Amino acid sequence: MAEQCLPFLRSSAIMFHFVTGVAFPSLDDVYDNYAEACVWLRYVGVDTIDQLVQENWAKQLVGVWSANIRTKTCLWLFPVQSSGLISLPSDYSELINAASLFTCPNSEGDEARTPAMCLVCGKLLCSQSYCCQTELEGQQVGACTAHGQVCGLGACLFLRVRECKLLLMAGKSKGCFLPPPYVDAYGETDQGLRRGDPLHICDASRRKLELLWRSHGLYNEAAKYMENSQTLVVTEWHHL
Repeated sequence: MAEQCLPFLRSSAIMFHFVTGVAFPSLDDVYDNYAEACVWLRYVGVDTIDQLVQENWAKQLVGVWSANIRTKTCLWLFPVQSSGLISLPSDYSELINAASLFTCPNSEGDEARTPAMCLVCGKLLCSQSYCCQTELEGQQVGACTAHGQVCGLGACLFLRVRECKLLLMAGKSKGCFLPPPYVDAYGETDQGLRRGDPLHICDASRRKLELLWRSHGLYNEAAKYMENSQTLVVTEWHHL
């Protein structure tokens, strides 16, 4: 039951943080939904979902909701529409042009070598660069890692524009690279932009990416990638 309530627990943790100012717990050692749900339950001060529901204030709140005829039919619906990913242009050249105008915020007029666009809010960042590293919980981290903590509580998606590569971040220690939602005339991606063929948005890939974000599946996707990875090179995700 805790796993099914994970979206609610994440939202509750965010509200709890901004009301109390208590720092978020680390999710670096969390690799599945149940473990993450337990972390958020401990964070808000309860041991189990059952205990949370049995609290007197929770029972009273449910009673108030149920007494309102208008809300009876939508008791368990979200009060507002969940946020999705930003709209992406159909032609990939538009993103390249936008990235060409982006300069490093910490260097006067210097062009960013690895610009990355956050697909949650649309902000451009200077990724994988020492000039834009910042301190997070006593550790030096890259711009994407720091932005992900603010924009998605550690879980975030970035498009590395000059490489046409999708970066998925899940906390400071987990991440993976995914195929971008842009393909050529033959339906193939061009990660690294080696072929130089015109690229256009793939609606199916875009919808799949949107579903992954809305279903809170970024942590699971990163964990699955790291478990199945055969590479001997260890990526230091917190530097990205």
